Amino acid sequence: MNAKSPSSLRELEQLIIEHIPRDVFMACEDAYYDGDETGRIQSAAFAKGHRPSAAGQIKHFRINEAFHEALDAQGAEPSPLKGTRLVIGRLGIFNVVRLNVPGHKWFSLRRSATRKSLAELNDNIERKYVQSDMFADAADPTGGTIFILGVMDGVDENGIAQLTQVMVALPAPDMKSWLYKSTISDFLSLYDQADVAGQIDKAQPTLKTQPKKQTGND
Repeated sequence: MNAKSPSSLRELEQLIIEHIPRDVFMACEDAYYDGDETGRIQSAAFAKGHRPSAAGQIKHFRINEAFHEALDAQGAEPSPLKGTRLVIGRLGIFNVVRLNVPGHKWFSLRRSATRKSLAELNDNIERKYVQSDMFADAADPTGGTIFILGVMDGVDENGIAQLTQVMVALPAPDMKSWLYKSTISDFLSLYDQADVAGQIDKAQPTLKTQPKKQTGND
């Protein structure tokens, strides 16, 4: 395998933009913060010794509900809410799921068999945009998975873990690394660049005709 160039990563970003509208990422970010805040408020009433465990459960359900609502409003047809089961949306070729990342611990996230199977769908994306195979051309991807990462490395006034950042990321098929990772805010700026690049300049400036200079013979 050979490492791909920065231009290939830009092509990967364009692939995401083509299949997932800007509003989806904005809605998912808002849902994450709203669910986290609601969960922290509701779990603050528990005794200090119970609070971390209660917060983990309540926040999971509240964020899941907010995430489900956001995906549904964006036409992503999320899977039904049911206990601790993952909420999975679908837009274009991508599955969209969420994942909490406690304290920026990026490399211990493979406990869920469902997430692992979803990550495996990024195999062609890895081959085409991240690692090339000198003996074979990678096929155009027909499926993949994007994780909406909630970074939980803050602590609120009640000692409850708090969401501080929301990111968009594509896991490697083995979930041991990331094919792509960006904050939502940084990724949203790519849509503005794409809009500018896609605008057609319809202006047709015309040169003003200069009057013929009079001479003494006229």
